[in-house]
Amino acid sequence: MEMEEREDEINLLDYWRVIRRRWKIIAMIFLTSVVTAVVVSLLMTPIYQAKTTIMPIESSGGQVSAALRSLGSLPFVGGMLPSVGGASASKLVAVLKSRTVAKDVINSIDLIKVLFEEPQDEPPSLQDAVRSLTGITEITDDKKGLISIAVEYKNPGIAADIANQFTVALKRFLNENALSMAKRNRIFIENQLKKVKEELHNAEEAMKNFQTNKKIVAMDAQTEAAIKALTDLKGQITAKEVQLGVIKHFSTPSNPDVITIKDELRELKKQLAMLESKGSNPEADAFPSLSEAPELGLQYIRLKRDAVTQQKVYELLTQQFEIAKIEEAKEDITFQVIDRAIPPEKRIKPKRRLNVMLAAVVSLFAGIFLVFFLEYLENLKKSEKEGVEVKK
Repeated sequence: MEMEEREDEINLLDYWRVIRRRWKIIAMIFLTSVVTAVVVSLLMTPIYQAKTTIMPIESSGGQVSAALRSLGSLPFVGGMLPSVGGASASKLVAVLKSRTVAKDVINSIDLIKVLFEEPQDEPPSLQDAVRSLTGITEITDDKKGLISIAVEYKNPGIAADIANQFTVALKRFLNENALSMAKRNRIFIENQLKKVKEELHNAEEAMKNFQTNKKIVAMDAQTEAAIKALTDLKGQITAKEVQLGVIKHFSTPSNPDVITIKDELRELKKQLAMLESKGSNPEADAFPSLSEAPELGLQYIRLKRDAVTQQKVYELLTQQFEIAKIEEAKEDITFQVIDRAIPPEKRIKPKRRLNVMLAAVVSLFAGIFLVFFLEYLENLKKSEKEGVEVKK
């Protein structure tokens, strides 16, 4: 044991002697590396980081959202409607990293001129700008419900503008492309409203022309009452048909609401048929049968009925359209900006102190390794020389 300890002490002493004998090489490598690191760090362009933080939020929703949540197990709910029930952070991150959002950011603040200030052999394309923007942007999800959009650029003001523009582009993308159920309903009712508006205009024009040509001003009160009764029924029927069309977008034919509306619609149509034909309906007997009116009055009644019916339907659809817009607005906002990016005051790159320290440590170990390698080569040459002399 004592012999082994003495050998270790001798070996350590030999190592120290090697380092002391060649310390100038180590010092030269150390100083050269440190000075080089300092100069390079000073010459490097300062890079600043601006960061925006957003948080996905749950939609308040409404009847439409509640219906969709009850259908959460269906494939189309999760695959096509990211905004319903609040968008998850992972989906928002995927949208933020998309090429579409990157192009929106580039076009909104004209980034091609900013990212490619130096003359190029060929004019930079939008794809080149997308790659460059992706290289300076980092979008992360901290798994706690917050998403960070960090942009690194040599100009702190531009870095902040780019980070904030990502939230604007994200909002625009969700509003224009996230086709939620509320948006579908609004579009459906809006199309129906346009159709009814056109039919109302045509009915009013037809009635005006008839009155002008035939010089008819009004009919008796009993006929007007009959028209009002028919109009109310037809208006209710049309409203139920629209309601049924809306529910069919997110319900199956066996849904209790669908069955209930179909039953109500069937009963209303039955009442309408009885009122128009009088038959055994006692309420219908209180009104004159349209087929019993004189030809001129009959034409007027029909035109008046059509115009009033379309007016009633138009009013009902307008109410439903306003409700649909409110439902859509509740599902539009899927995130909240927590911290807007501001121009940073301190650079994030280069980290000069860290660069110098790394250069110092690496050069020190490299110098020690080099002197031991040189010592090994020198000893190898001596051994070869002594071997040659022994043979002689």
